[in-house]
Formats: sequence, structure tokens, C-alpha cells
Amino acid sequence: MSVSAGQEQPIEIVRAGEEHLDAIVALAEARRLDPRDPQAGRAGFLVSDYTRDDYRERLSSAEHFWVARKGPDVLGYLLAYSDARIGPDEWLNHRIKTTLGAFLVIKQICVSRTAARSGVASRLYHHVLEQWNASPVIAAVVSVPFNEASTLFHRKLGFEELSRLTPPDGKERMVWVWRKPREAMLQAQYGVAIDLYKHEDTLNWNKLNNFFYITAGLAAALGFTLGRRGDDASSSTLLTDGLAIVISVIGFFSAAAFTLMLRFGRRYLHARKNAAMELEEHLAWHGGQRIVGREAAADGNKWLKQSPTGFIMMSLPALVAACWGVMLVMLVLD
Repeated sequence: MSVSAGQEQPIEIVRAGEEHLDAIVALAEARRLDPRDPQAGRAGFLVSDYTRDDYRERLSSAEHFWVARKGPDVLGYLLAYSDARIGPDEWLNHRIKTTLGAFLVIKQICVSRTAARSGVASRLYHHVLEQWNASPVIAAVVSVPFNEASTLFHRKLGFEELSRLTPPDGKERMVWVWRKPREAMLQAQYGVAIDLYKHEDTLNWNKLNNFFYITAGLAAALGFTLGRRGDDASSSTLLTDGLAIVISVIGFFSAAAFTLMLRFGRRYLHARKNAAMELEEHLAWHGGQRIVGREAAADGNKWLKQSPTGFIMMSLPALVAACWGVMLVMLVLD
């Protein structure tokens, strides 16, 4: 079918063939990681020193070898094959196989600079993920220097960080894994996530209640002790002052400890909330509704992700600790 004048040619995903080898080799060479380059990780990221013969062999042996083309121009390519086809020298893939079992490894994904950030890489990934259901999909990315764009890209596609491994070449890899979501498993995990979220929230409020009980008891004991100062029947003013100082020290450290516990409790609560929201995102693709994360991304609703209530809860014992500190200073100077 001919393309009329002025009409932009569409991007096609086709099986790589002999006619694409020149473009594939040129793309790979342009995107090869050069450790001497201070901009390494931006311009270059490929570490597999594949030759033309290696690519030619993979044309027939790899389950997935696709190119994205626009007319005669090759914009990018993706090479992926199963664990049954990994070579004897692929240390990283053999290491993953001993732990994970069967998998499909995305060995190389490469897009030309002119087509960068135009969705070509996403289309190549989706083309593979839509067809592969047999086992998890693995992608290993050089992690030093840190490639933020790659991390965001894989997370957006539903990949999760599996591990970080350092092969004999000394370049640490961040290993990403993608598994086709199972609705029943997601629902079960969501229930667990919500229970943990509620448990953490209840635990924080229990901590605050216990803090109030302890503080009230210490304050009553301090008031009783200071009330004995003017009593002639008191055994010793020095002993009374010493006891008041001890109570103030206990109150100060108790308040400081509860401040620390509530601070980390708030962090745990935030982590549990994020986990529930991430699961809701997966469930939303299967017809579910966002509940915990509803409207959290809207402008002005940042508080839905991290409520100021937690900050106030943490601030109360910190304020009481300051009061105990002032009382301690007054008793020492008196």
C-alpha cells in the first residue's frame, strides 16, 4: 500500500531479517557502553559485544527478534530468547536460571537517538509481553552509572526489581522481572496489604495512647514530689529534688523514645499505603476501583498520599520532651 504525499508513514514491528542486519549492527555500535565516556549510561548502554555473525545466528534461534521500522528506516530493535537458548558463557542468565527457573530474557533493546522518547521501546516491549505467557520475562540493565530513565521505563511497564548481580565483567546489573498478573493473587495480596496498613495505623495510635498514660503518671508523680518540698515532715529537700530530677529525666527520655517510635511507625504506615496503592493500580487494569489511592494524583491532593495527621502525632511527644527538658533545667538550676 502506497503512502500518499504528506501522510506520515506508520511505525511497524516486524521480525528481524537478513536485510536488517546492517541497521542493527550500526545501532548496536552507536549505543555500545564506553567506560571511558563521562556520559556513559546516557549515550551508550549495551554491554554485549555482539558481532554481525552473532546477530545473524539469533535471527533463527531467538524466539523474539523484532525491529521497529518506519518505511525503510530501522528505528530500533529488540532481541529476546528463552533460558533454553542461553549460551554457555552467559554467567548472569545461568545465575538467574538456578534461582528463577524458566524465563525469557530481553537480551538487548536499542532505539536510535533520533527516535528516542517516542514510544518505540515501549512498543517493542509490549509486542513481546503480549505474546509471551510461558514464564517470567527478565531484563538486566547496567546499574553503574545509575540509569534513571531505564528504571522509570521498566517500572511503568510493570517490571519489578528482582536482584542486583555482578558478573565476572565487574559491571553490576539491576535485574528486572515481569510476570503476567493473576487476578486471584492480586486480590489476595491486596487484602493482606490493607490488613497490614490498618494494623500499622492502629499500632501508631496505641503507641500514642500508651505515651499519654505514661506521661500522665510521671506528671502526677512529679507534682506529688514537688508538693512535698514545703512539707516540714519531709525527710530531706535534697532527696525530694533528686527524685524530681529522676522523674524529669525518665519523662524526657520516654517522650524522646516515643517520638522516635512514632516517626518510624509513620514511615512504615506510608510504605504500607504505597504498597496498597500500587496493587490498586494493577487491579484497576482488571476492572477494579482505586480506593486508597483515589484522586491522590490530582493537584492539591498530596496529603492523600501522606496525611499531616502522622506529623502531628509524631510532634506531640516531641513537644512533651521539650517540656520535660525545660523542667529538668529548672530543677537543676534551682
